[in-house]
Amino acid sequence: MLLYRSSCSAQDASRAAVSARDLLVLLVDRWEDGIVLVAPDQTIAWMNEAMEGLFKVSRYETIGMNAVEFISLCISPNLLDGENLKADFIGSCFFCENIPARRYCTSRTLAGGVCVEYSSIVIPGGPARGARLDTYHVSQDSSRAETGLKEYRQRYDFLTAFSSDLIISLDPGLTITLVSPSVKGLLGHNPEDLAGKHLSSIMARDSIAEFQKACFLDRVSRGSTGCSDPAVSVRWMETTLIDAQDQPVAVIFGFSPIGDSEGSPTGIIAVAHRKIDDHLRQEVASQLDRNIEQLACLGDRIKNPLAVIVGLADLQDGEAARKISEQARSIEGVVMELDREYVASLSVRQFLRKHYDLGDDARLQVAPSGSGSAEGISCRPGSSTDA
Repeated sequence: MLLYRSSCSAQDASRAAVSARDLLVLLVDRWEDGIVLVAPDQTIAWMNEAMEGLFKVSRYETIGMNAVEFISLCISPNLLDGENLKADFIGSCFFCENIPARRYCTSRTLAGGVCVEYSSIVIPGGPARGARLDTYHVSQDSSRAETGLKEYRQRYDFLTAFSSDLIISLDPGLTITLVSPSVKGLLGHNPEDLAGKHLSSIMARDSIAEFQKACFLDRVSRGSTGCSDPAVSVRWMETTLIDAQDQPVAVIFGFSPIGDSEGSPTGIIAVAHRKIDDHLRQEVASQLDRNIEQLACLGDRIKNPLAVIVGLADLQDGEAARKISEQARSIEGVVMELDREYVASLSVRQFLRKHYDLGDDARLQVAPSGSGSAEGISCRPGSSTDA
């Protein structure tokens, strides 16, 4: 009876121990923090479900993996300062030491704005000597997020204040929440008078319908491609705005929907600049070409007589000849400045032709006066005012 009772007591104690262990495993598995158990031979023995969700790893694929390899392949690449954690872990394994809690931020591709406090406790003695318990405490980096939001807001306010283009912030219902001061020059409205009004108050009815259709198609295309980034691309369309005198103003309208971290739409940022008609664009292109050609010719027109003046001065002696040479060098500096301005003007012309479709992109048959030759220069007649 004593043996039976003692045997029953041992079985009850064993069942109680197994039950307590299962309960402990169940509780740890439901823990919000990531938990990893490293065996004495420095291999991954177990991890909880939260760890799988945090770092997108599978316990069935990582159990039995070397702990250093696990940290190197599965953890450190997903942290902004992951190499520091890797170095700390390797050192703690070598010296069998604990790792105090240290803060790391996850990469944006994994979980933007989430930080983890990593710590590791090692068993110093006994049969399980060298085993360790790694904890990844999840916390929202609110201070960093607030700082980043403040910086973005300051940049946005700066752009809206100084941009010559019209910038409009809209909520999902197309109500104007903020408009840049440039609306005064483009449409004649005061910015504060438009806040809280619907976009239809400054946009033609047909244009509003087209804009709503474009917003809908943009949302559908983003959803079909699984894209949640609100700044993937900016859509452009020609539309008509209404100024303070109820007159139509043709503009090029670009917009980009803004969404939250889950991809739900929270607003729209739109930018508008006045559309230039084709006739005016061609006039601007032609005038630009004439001005650049005049600039190229002007340098040579000055340089050739200047060479004659310098040559005659060199044949003379005295104070007058010295002063003539000094003034000639000053004029030569002005000519060199004209050469630099000519090269800069060519760069501006190429930029305008590339981005604003100002005619073809054929090169001008002119050369800067710094080339030392007037051959090959095509000079059109023009006044000094054009130059």
